[in-house]
Amino acid sequence: MNSFKLTFRSLISNRQYTWINILGLSIGFSLCLLVFALVIEENSYDKSWRNADHLFRIVTIDSTAGLERQMSRTFVNLSTELKQVFPEIQNETRIESRKYYLKPHASSAQPIGIQVLESEINILDMLSIKVLEGNPKQLVQGKTNLLIGKEFKEKYFKNENVIGKVIQSADPYTDQPSDYIITGVMDNLPYNSTLRASAIALVPKISMELSKDGSGYYTEQFVQLKSGTPRIDIEQKLNRWYKGYLSPNTKQVTSFRLQPIQDIYMEPLGSADICGNQKTTNIFVGVAVLVFIISCINFINIYAVRTVKKLRALHIHKVLGASRAQMIRRMLLETILLFFISALCSLVLFRLGLSQLEHFIGYDLAYIKSIQLPLLLAFMTTAIALGVLIGFYPAWLISGIKSSDALKNKLSKIPNAEVFIKKMLITTQFSIAIIVIIGLITIKSQLSYMQAAPLGMEVKNVLNIDYFNKGTQNTNIKDRIGELTGVESVSVAAWTPTIGSGYLAKTIVDKDDPGKNMQVSFIGGDVDLSKTLRIQLVKGRLLTPEDYTPVEMDMGEDEGINNALVTESTAKKLGIDKLGILYKNLQIIPVGIIKDFHSESFRSKIVPTVILAKDFNGSGNILIKVGKGQEQQIFRSVSQIIQNTYPDKHVSFHWIDDLIAKQYEKESKQVQLFILFSALTLLISALGITGLIMQNLEQRTKEIGIRKVLGATVLDISRLFSKDYLILTTLAIFIASPIAGYFSKKWLEDYAYNVGVQWWFFILAALAIFFISIITVNFQTIRAALNNPVDSLRNE
Repeated sequence: MNSFKLTFRSLISNRQYTWINILGLSIGFSLCLLVFALVIEENSYDKSWRNADHLFRIVTIDSTAGLERQMSRTFVNLSTELKQVFPEIQNETRIESRKYYLKPHASSAQPIGIQVLESEINILDMLSIKVLEGNPKQLVQGKTNLLIGKEFKEKYFKNENVIGKVIQSADPYTDQPSDYIITGVMDNLPYNSTLRASAIALVPKISMELSKDGSGYYTEQFVQLKSGTPRIDIEQKLNRWYKGYLSPNTKQVTSFRLQPIQDIYMEPLGSADICGNQKTTNIFVGVAVLVFIISCINFINIYAVRTVKKLRALHIHKVLGASRAQMIRRMLLETILLFFISALCSLVLFRLGLSQLEHFIGYDLAYIKSIQLPLLLAFMTTAIALGVLIGFYPAWLISGIKSSDALKNKLSKIPNAEVFIKKMLITTQFSIAIIVIIGLITIKSQLSYMQAAPLGMEVKNVLNIDYFNKGTQNTNIKDRIGELTGVESVSVAAWTPTIGSGYLAKTIVDKDDPGKNMQVSFIGGDVDLSKTLRIQLVKGRLLTPEDYTPVEMDMGEDEGINNALVTESTAKKLGIDKLGILYKNLQIIPVGIIKDFHSESFRSKIVPTVILAKDFNGSGNILIKVGKGQEQQIFRSVSQIIQNTYPDKHVSFHWIDDLIAKQYEKESKQVQLFILFSALTLLISALGITGLIMQNLEQRTKEIGIRKVLGATVLDISRLFSKDYLILTTLAIFIASPIAGYFSKKWLEDYAYNVGVQWWFFILAALAIFFISIITVNFQTIRAALNNPVDSLRNE
């Protein structure tokens, strides 16, 4: 207890050093806590199901186009066949996550959109669904059966008996609304799951046999293996069985694997609303660890500086009989106390930052909130252990100094190895800071490039009405919108910029490499599509109303040949140099060549693309080119027309430039986080430099006084101390640059179109770290140089 009081008084008497240490450690701790909370949350997905270890999604591995690709869906009723063939499979079902638009009450003015799992009755047993009300296993024929969650019921049907209640849909994809009947209420599904939903739509099995020709419709299907069944064994049996199941003359281009349900979150295999990104997570973990390492290095340097001031008191104890082990224990107690206080401060920062983190990532950290107590206890234990581990080096260093040198303040005789270790630590600090700064510059440069690069079409002021069923009685909706003042052009299509491939893709032989196949994307839209998106014509003509009709060919050519537009790269790739001539592989006659355009993000290469004239009278999305300054007025007018025409449908609107910006939302958030990381690394590095320069100033106070007496100016003294740190900074730049360059290049490989690693990335990072070093060093040295030399020499 006496040692604890002495340690606490020591911290109070040296409060400047104490708070610098606590600040640096608290920042590192809280950042690591937030990042690791996110990692723990993301790794908890789909692990709370009772049968989680035995649940697998059937993944299709397709090699039709010559390149292997994996899909999250597989042929209809494959799982049903597998259960009949393999006794190792205990249960199976299809589960598809869909967006349902419903009117909870007949009087509801606006429909609500909820996430629904569309599945069969088997899902109740496979996921161990807890039913609170009703008997959902007894399907009511003629209507879609809904098993709603407890939270959904409390929100929309509080204190109501909902069993048997019929509600109507507001589905934008159907011509007429349909009825849904509530047959049960269940406990809320886990939030940390890719199967997160407000309700389950229980439907009968699709009455379709598994095709024997290797084709068919696709659905998402799951199987539950019996306990003790090796996944690899069942995969091998499955693929051998399927090969024998196909017709004798069928070429097998499809195989399958079983994906554990816990892996789906990080490996969604396609577009998914609920998914993670392992690479992004690894980046954040890496940077958080680097920031924490800087915090620890900062602590070691500043702690050593603070201990210098009480060296004499420590070594008086040694002269009076204290062993080196006792001195180390006393200093370790101080280190542990500093780490403990810092950990408590970081817990406060963590609680404050948790809600901000949730807002930033866009979803709740429900699992983390449920395990906060054990998580925080584990953190405090780890913090204390780190205090012992990290505090041992400075304690061992200080206790090893000769008492005679300590009592005479002859600290310049510290062994070269120990000086080298300190310089190595500060160089490591600088290197980490440079790596983080170059990472920020790389991500920011790529984001700016993607936001500013030309897309090959004009998307500003283009409003998109999402794909919906217009109905047979409202085919003039395009004309009504086109008559609005401020509307420059309107097009009905089955494609929206950013979605990539159009309504069809054809596989043909690559003429440049006959051993490989290539896919050609077909985009369907009316003849105003090019005009609405300002797609530029290079050669030939644009499509006209006559091109809606297939071209009649002589000499017995197949039907279904259409005039088409092809992009420049497509024409080059397919060897199209003359227009108006049939291209048999694609069954098109190119009548015009247009500029290349990006149909999806810069992560993907521009694919060979063909545009056909299609008159979408029944269903489609509507693209509206709006005049500058008319955006709000047109949005209100179009919304009113849609609402009046389709009162029973939920129809969504989006500005195309917003959709494109959303493609790079991940990169935008990475930039924001790296700005924070860079600021923290620079702040903590500045504290580390402060610790080292203060230590040198403590050791060379009399030298500074003597130099001033002999005529040295403040600038001379500043230059003397700055030189050492500029050398360390330069060394750090040479160490960090190749490392940062390597990781920047690896990160940019995810983008088909990227800025590359530019030389000025390294120059800018070097200037930033030089600036911080010079400012920090000169602030301390100038302040010391301005002191009266008489005060520093008084003790001699």
